[in-house]
Amino acid sequence: MKKLLVVAALSMLTGCAGQQSPWVQAYGTNFPQANPGEAAVYLVRGPAPADAPPINITMGQQALGGLPGQSWMRLNLVPKLYDIRAYGTQANTELIITVDPGQTRFFEAVTVEPGSARLMEIGPGDGRRLVNQGQQAPILQ
Repeated sequence: MKKLLVVAALSMLTGCAGQQSPWVQAYGTNFPQANPGEAAVYLVRGPAPADAPPINITMGQQALGGLPGQSWMRLNLVPKLYDIRAYGTQANTELIITVDPGQTRFFEAVTVEPGSARLMEIGPGDGRRLVNQGQQAPILQ
């Protein structure tokens, strides 16, 4: 009887192993991967009040643009050290990151107190969800 239960359990596990959950089908393998030799860095912002100003983002000395509520930017970066800043209306915070080829990383821009903003790294599940729910924000050239 015990052998039968073990065999039944193993057959159920192996039968389900080839199936993917709806979440993986929607956000996992279908999500755009990093370009060869580069890292994909997504800067995302979740829902924000209608009157909330965009969170402005810079990388080094270059202004990338602003992230209004429910928006995102994708940066294709070569491997090296980057200084990314999130600007509120009164203060900014700095985040220094290093990226590796093939990586896909997600950073959420949030308002932490009136007039200040920051970037924090979030997991791929939350990052992909925010990208799929939001609109792409233009990157300044």
